[in-house]
Amino acid sequence: MKELEFQEIVQEVERALQEINIISSQLLREKMLEVLAKEDNDLGQEMLSQIMENYVVAEERRLPLCQDTGMVMAKVEKGEEVRIKGGSLRQALDEAIRRAYKNNYFRKSIISDPFWGKNTGDNTPGVYFFELQEGDGLRIDLLVKGGGCDNISSLGILEPGSKPEEVERFILRELDKKGGQACPPLVVGVGIGGNAPYALYLASRALSRPLGEANPDPRYRELEEKWREDINRLGIGPQGVGGRTTCLEVRIETYPCHIASFPVGLVCSCHVFRQRTLEW
Repeated sequence: MKELEFQEIVQEVERALQEINIISSQLLREKMLEVLAKEDNDLGQEMLSQIMENYVVAEERRLPLCQDTGMVMAKVEKGEEVRIKGGSLRQALDEAIRRAYKNNYFRKSIISDPFWGKNTGDNTPGVYFFELQEGDGLRIDLLVKGGGCDNISSLGILEPGSKPEEVERFILRELDKKGGQACPPLVVGVGIGGNAPYALYLASRALSRPLGEANPDPRYRELEEKWREDINRLGIGPQGVGGRTTCLEVRIETYPCHIASFPVGLVCSCHVFRQRTLEW
């Protein structure tokens, strides 16, 4: 049995939330430079340049990358032989959010009830997906998403036995209608299979992967690249002003499904891709 201290988890998650809300990753900057070099739309070039400048200013002045410091999501893979000493894992995650958002004056955007709630004042609670694993490891994939990109999430129930091109048509149709509202360039998560709620979870889980981590299955890896190219052909462009760059990456996650159902979830992150993986 491995014992982990409650406060150690709180401190590591708090530090990670502080950093990802202020500092863009090196890989994200490299991807932005790469697409900027290929962008031939004047407005698109200007938007990408401003995004890059925003990254620099935020880090230099220790300011949030975006005024919407989002809702915190965490995919948690916990080994059966891990014990948290001093509290629960959920309590540790909420306490880390509470400290990070209060100590750094990040915007608090969470209300306690969709109809009648008031602002919780500390951006808690987060949204957590717990998966029990064998062994004594603990992995927390943090993802911070603003309201704008979350609002374009979609669930499609396709015909049983649908082909990849039919899934792609659904994705392109949804993004063509709403993609410009989510502050592109986007990272696009696609969940295929399970049941309706699980397909949306799969899409969210796909987003929680670190930038540049492609699908291990070469068939899906090929689809991820093809769908990214086809999304970019929509011409939505950076911040929706037009251009070649609408999508930075597509990630696909799948799960077995019922023979009479074919659910597809679509979940996106904006250009401020705030993700961090922590492991013990």
